[in-house]
Amino acid sequence: MVRIAIAGGTGGLGRTLLDELAQNSDHMVFVLSRKPGLPFDSPANVRCLVTKYENVDDLKELLKNNEIHTVISTLNPPLPEVHAAQDNLIRAAAQSGTVKRFIPSEWAIDYFTDDERLPLSWKVPKRQSIAELKKHPELEYTMVYNGYFLDYYGMPHCESYMLREAPFIDIAARKAGIPGSGNEKVTFTYTKDVAKFVRKLVESESKWPARSVIAGDVFTFNEVLEVAERVRGERFDVAYDSLDDLRKGKITEIPSYLPLYDAFSKEFMLEMMAGFGVAMATGVFAFESDLLNETYPDIHTTKMRDFIKDHWHGR
Repeated sequence: MVRIAIAGGTGGLGRTLLDELAQNSDHMVFVLSRKPGLPFDSPANVRCLVTKYENVDDLKELLKNNEIHTVISTLNPPLPEVHAAQDNLIRAAAQSGTVKRFIPSEWAIDYFTDDERLPLSWKVPKRQSIAELKKHPELEYTMVYNGYFLDYYGMPHCESYMLREAPFIDIAARKAGIPGSGNEKVTFTYTKDVAKFVRKLVESESKWPARSVIAGDVFTFNEVLEVAERVRGERFDVAYDSLDDLRKGKITEIPSYLPLYDAFSKEFMLEMMAGFGVAMATGVFAFESDLLNETYPDIHTTKMRDFIKDHWHGR
């Protein structure tokens, strides 16, 4: 049995991890939440812990009193107060005496990538969180890299807790703003598959690697476009954004971005998409070796071609 705490477990990737980990009834899974109670029905081995991230001592006692062994952070979005909360969670975990393992909120790519290939201002505090982890050798940790979430290319028809968006290719609107040439390889992984790998890590007694790299499928955006057009039965309105434009923060806006401006500022969203666009066009999102898939070959990941066909055929 493992006693697990998930920070950010009420939605998004955290909720997906919760669902997967709770399937093992021997585990106790605790959701760290600022609000009391869970906004959904949950099995008997899931509980909510009201959490204040501002006070390290209180957070330490919360983890200690509930005998938490493994902490998983899915705290998001990448704002200063969110990074500060994760750093306090790391300090509290290290001081608790019960927490032995920690997965920080990375979930995509290596944020230590240089500015030429990943021009994102908020990667600096992400690096600081890893630096904080390294101060505490009593904590075993791994950074999970899974590329881009496949979920976005099945929304709104696929099962997912992720915020609805359709980066770079809006299949519903039949429009695309593709970074680079569109021929660069990009890794896409379904959140349900990410959760299966994380469960394997949590249940493994082997020492964790510093990096846990997952690849659900590796596709180029031109290949994604080709599949989407074939399934939807018509050509899309397509623009290509050059590396020069992306590095200047210039990006083709597609309809799927517009609702996101209610959740985040337009400036933040476009900076993020342009930065990720540069990373995709320079190969940062291409994972093809040293994969966790090789350690757990029994996990059969969801493939892009099937995913688009299953959720868009006939629509």
